[in-house]
Amino acid sequence: MTDTAQYADSALEAVHRLNQTAEQLIQEPASEVLLISAMTHYISVRQTLTADAPSGATLAALARTEQFIAAAADAYYRQLPNGTKTSLDNAERAALFGNRLMALDGIGPATTRELFERGIFTPEQLFAIPVQSLETLDLQPASLARITSLHSAHQAKTPD
Repeated sequence: MTDTAQYADSALEAVHRLNQTAEQLIQEPASEVLLISAMTHYISVRQTLTADAPSGATLAALARTEQFIAAAADAYYRQLPNGTKTSLDNAERAALFGNRLMALDGIGPATTRELFERGIFTPEQLFAIPVQSLETLDLQPASLARITSLHSAHQAKTPD
């Protein structure tokens, strides 16, 4: 088997596994195990496909898939009663599901972890917070400065 054929088989298998877990997320109530599996499969597909300069349509589909998994994780963790023990601590959860937040300029793992601790899992949730309410998030000063700057830049770009 050639390298190209092995790559194609590997890519197809990764996409198949991701498709199966995404279908489970659609059809069944989410569980932490399923969410971890879905994101792990997503990361595998992204790494496999982005190594070969995928098309814009492929990159858009990957972005939508990641957004779907992050939204499912957000919904799952929000419905848990306060104090519920999970297999992932906040740092692990932010590392696994926080890529969309970390894609924002200036947002790193520490700020993402702080946002996750406050129930903010996506850029959309962050930008939906009124600017005057950002200080109530009680973030570290450096994180608050980055968030405020990003929020202001986003508001300037987005018409009312």
